[in-house]
Amino acid sequence: MLTVLNQVFVRTFYVKNAGTFLVLILLAFGFLSAVEHKALIMAALGSPFFLGLVFIIWGLYLLKTVAFVRQELMAPEHLFLQTCWLLPTVTRWLMWLVIQTALLAPVLGYAAWMLQLAILHERWDSFTAIILVCIGLIATGAGLADYRLRHPNPNALQLPHLTVKLPYELFFPTYWLRYEPLSLLLTKAFSGLLLAGVCRLYPTDDYDQRLLLIGLLLAVLGHSQVGGQVSAFERHYLIFLQNLPLAWWQRFVRYALMYGLLWLPELLILLRNCPADVQLQYVLWLWLTGWGGTLLLHSLAYEYATLPERWLSGVLASFIGGLLAIMFGLPVGIWLVLTWAGAIGYWYWSFGRRMAM
Repeated sequence: MLTVLNQVFVRTFYVKNAGTFLVLILLAFGFLSAVEHKALIMAALGSPFFLGLVFIIWGLYLLKTVAFVRQELMAPEHLFLQTCWLLPTVTRWLMWLVIQTALLAPVLGYAAWMLQLAILHERWDSFTAIILVCIGLIATGAGLADYRLRHPNPNALQLPHLTVKLPYELFFPTYWLRYEPLSLLLTKAFSGLLLAGVCRLYPTDDYDQRLLLIGLLLAVLGHSQVGGQVSAFERHYLIFLQNLPLAWWQRFVRYALMYGLLWLPELLILLRNCPADVQLQYVLWLWLTGWGGTLLLHSLAYEYATLPERWLSGVLASFIGGLLAIMFGLPVGIWLVLTWAGAIGYWYWSFGRRMAM
C-alpha cells in the first residue's frame, strides 16, 4: 500500500513541481554561494525573528503539500484510496507520517544543514526549536491528510456574504487573495523575504548597490507567473473585457495601478530594511524599477498561451542577462527607463496586433 501512496502522492508532487524546484535551486544557489548560505543560517540561528521567518516559509510549503494531498484524495481516479480509512489507526498514521516526511524532504534537508551548524556553534535553543518545528510540520501534515481521508465531504462553514463594489484595479487582487491565497503568499513571501535578506546582507561585507539590484531582479522574476494568472482570470470571468471601448493607454493605466498595488508591500519592506548608507531616493528608484519590471512581464505574458517550458527558459535567460548587465555596472536609472519603456512599448505593439486580428 505504501508503494501505491508513494506513486500517487510523492512522485506526482515532485513531477508536477519539478520546474518550480529547479527555478528555486538555480535562483538560490546561483545567487548565493555556500559561504553566504551559511552566513544566512547563522543569522537565523542567532535571531529569533529571522528564524521565525524561516519557519513561516516552511509552514507555507507545508500548506502547499497539504493542498496537493487534498486535491489528489478528491480526484475521481483516486477514490479507491477512501478504503484506507479501514486500516488500523496506528498503521494509517504511520503511513501518512512516511508520506508527509517524503513530501517535506526539501525542508527537512535544509533543516538538517541548520541543525549541523547549530551543533557546531552550540546554539542549543535554535537546535531545539528547529527539531520541534520539523516534528510539528510532519505531524500536522499527517493529521490533516488523515482527517481529509476520514472526512471526504466535510461540512463547510457558511458565512454571510458582504457585497462591496470594487474598482477594476481590485478585481484580480481580490480574486488572488480569496481563491488562490497560497500562490499569493508564496509569491509575496519569496519576494519580500528576498529583498529583506538582501538589505540585511548589504552592510555585512564590501557590497555595493549592485547587490540590491540583483535582489530586485530576483524579486521581479518571482512575479513572472502573475501575468498569466491575470490573463487566465480575465478569460474566465471577464470575457467581455476585450470588447470594451478602451484605448491601449487606458487599459495600460489600469494594469499599472493594479500592479502598483500588488508591488506596494515591497516598497514597505525596502523602506523598513533600507541600509543606512543607501539614500532614500535610490530605494524609491529601485521600487519604481521593480514596478516597471512586473508590468513588462505582464505585457509579455498577457494573452499569449506560452508553454511553461519556454516561459521558464525565458525567465532563466532574463535572470542571466540581467545579472550580467548588473555586474557590468548598468545603473538603476537605466533599468528604470528600460523596464517602463519596454512595458509601454510592448503593450502598445501587442494591443495593436490583437486589435488587427
